[in-house]
Amino acid sequence: MSMLKQDLITLRSLAERYSEIAHLDAQKERIERYYQTNNLKQVRPVVLISEIPWGEIRDDSLKNTCAGEFGWIETHIRQTLYQWEHFQVDLLVPPALRVGKKIRSTGIGVQVDEIQIKGDTGAYIAAHQYKDVLKTDEDLAKLRIPELSYDKEGTERAVAMAGEVFDGLMPVELGGTALHYSIWDQISVFRGVDNLLTDLALRPDFMHRTAQRFLDIAQATFRQLEALDALDSNVTLLHCTVGLSRDLPAADFSGKARARDVWGRCAAQIFGAVSPAMHDEFDLAYNEKLFGQCGLLYYGCCEPMDAKIDLLRKRFKNLRKISITPWANPERAAEQMGGDFVMAAKPNPAFVGLPTFDPAPVEREIAGYIEACMRHGTPCEFVLKDISTIANRPENLAQWADTAQRVINRYY
Repeated sequence: MSMLKQDLITLRSLAERYSEIAHLDAQKERIERYYQTNNLKQVRPVVLISEIPWGEIRDDSLKNTCAGEFGWIETHIRQTLYQWEHFQVDLLVPPALRVGKKIRSTGIGVQVDEIQIKGDTGAYIAAHQYKDVLKTDEDLAKLRIPELSYDKEGTERAVAMAGEVFDGLMPVELGGTALHYSIWDQISVFRGVDNLLTDLALRPDFMHRTAQRFLDIAQATFRQLEALDALDSNVTLLHCTVGLSRDLPAADFSGKARARDVWGRCAAQIFGAVSPAMHDEFDLAYNEKLFGQCGLLYYGCCEPMDAKIDLLRKRFKNLRKISITPWANPERAAEQMGGDFVMAAKPNPAFVGLPTFDPAPVEREIAGYIEACMRHGTPCEFVLKDISTIANRPENLAQWADTAQRVINRYY
């Protein structure tokens, strides 16, 4: 791909600094710690910051200046450089730039009908009011298995663009994806929260039929991703958490990734409001069928799982990582997890959303996670995410990063 001379000069200048960072010795240490974390070693916890409200960081270094079609790569480089300089914690910049395969989908036959209120913070978080479009069996009949296709031309164009920008600096590789699907997160946007929770209690048979239909959709999607050679056994990040593991791919891997060569990742955030028995019946039983063939599994997102770990243990023989949120009890979680799973600890993002940063609650929170995990031999990582606001104070993120590292230094 040919680009304007000035755009190429700008992007090459950014890429030079990006490449310098990618080749630092610190990256080798972090890569090894990523691997050891997911292989259940009690090493110094990795600390990551993700899902940042970039619109609240008004810095000239983040302003794109090149033509719009280069925005995806310019934004990635500029944000990475900014994060590295201001709140890097354990950010990993790999020594090769990976460009994911572009996959098209025909959709599932129904569309989300919603009223959405977005903020102006640059965060992806918004308020949603969903209209119920899956009330009846007639509505379920509208659901279709999506047809996936590989956008070879678009992918090659992106790889060529990245290759021109990083020529002579670092290699550009074609990447893929892990297997992500959360059945009830999908259903919730077609039904709305109140309708979904009410029908779990009052119309359980209908909700089982709904779950089965979305399981069918997910299974067909996974088969097509595998057939299109779109899976990746060597992801650096798995939904904001550490992704590298020496247990992937499988021992009989021959070059084309299959489900057993990759991570699976699922959650049921709306089920934070249901009993363990209902969670198991309506979600875990279906995900056991969907993710049982994956090499490793990461379960959970924002729902508190500290009282349900025994259910996860029974359902998933490949479970490796569990999300433990600010609304969960880390002591109870670590006691149940022991050394069998990685605790993906999610610190409270509210602490960086205030006009004045107070390190005290952050110190208590980080120390609480660490001490619980050390008592029970549980590997741990920290991911500050779901950040809806930083009160227009990017220094809050830098102060949070310094606080977290200072606390960890007391223990490691």
